Amino acid sequence: MIPNQIAFLVVLILIFGIVILPLINRWQFKSMPADQQVLAIMKQADKLVYWKNVSDGRTGNLFFVKNKRKILVFPWMLDNRGRMVITKKNPFDFWDYPEDKAPLNDDEIKQARSELYAYSKKSSVKIIFNDPFKEDKAKQEPKN
Repeated sequence: MIPNQIAFLVVLILIFGIVILPLINRWQFKSMPADQQVLAIMKQADKLVYWKNVSDGRTGNLFFVKNKRKILVFPWMLDNRGRMVITKKNPFDFWDYPEDKAPLNDDEIKQARSELYAYSKKSSVKIIFNDPFKEDKAKQEPKN
């Protein structure tokens, strides 16, 4: 093989690995049913707190994984100013996974709120959500 052919093959393999395979993986993930998406996200979680944003254009879901076993799903849509607006009326009412939909306790609410605020600060897109506990300081304090 001449050097031009080798260089062409290397470039072709890099384009396939860097561009095409991730597009296929993203398309496969979006076409999965919701329960399989949740299981895949739980496997991807590599920390005690893990965030995954699954976008579908101007709408999507923001997944919050706690301890690799509890998941809150925040459905969102972009407003006309380019901000992610979480459409769930009370984003901290109950866990979306496991299926028994257990309500969040006060400590979990406090942690989920602080993690969402921290994620919003480091995200390039501002996140807007209805915070029912913003004014209620008693709910934010953990009970001893």
